[in-house]
Amino acid sequence: MYGQEIAPPEETLDGTRVFMRFVDGLAFRYYWSTEGLRPEDFAFRPGPDSMSLHELIDHILQLVFMIKQAVFDAEVRERFESDDPKAKRDHALENLEQVRDYLRSLDDETLLGHRVLKRSGRFFPIWNILNGPLADALTHVGQINAWRRLNGNPTPRADVFEGRPPR
Repeated sequence: MYGQEIAPPEETLDGTRVFMRFVDGLAFRYYWSTEGLRPEDFAFRPGPDSMSLHELIDHILQLVFMIKQAVFDAEVRERFESDDPKAKRDHALENLEQVRDYLRSLDDETLLGHRVLKRSGRFFPIWNILNGPLADALTHVGQINAWRRLNGNPTPRADVFEGRPPR
């Protein structure tokens, strides 16, 4: 499954390849932060005003849909009807893989023309995906890691620098 390991770097360095690598990093971190979750982990929340782990997984899926919509320059954002957190996890990873594969086919000029459609109906440049949904998703992956530790089920120790699974 995509995200288990990060592929070797591309041979060229441009904006689209950097974007791709950020997607790889998100998928890798998300894969390992959600690997081995137990049913009792999904309901855990550290405080009454915090999202539960299940709610974090759902929110990350919505952010992935926003990233995909912008990268594909689509008019409509995807929806997913299942309430199963494991199905949501798998669907998010599948969508991130589709985003990565599609980015491979784009050049910088084409990607620069893509826009982010907010629910308000306003459009923003593709740049806003990096500081918005992508950065937000990475923040929430960190929360999943923290929630797991607090609930007594720490995240497997993957090598996030080299993008390698736990040994």
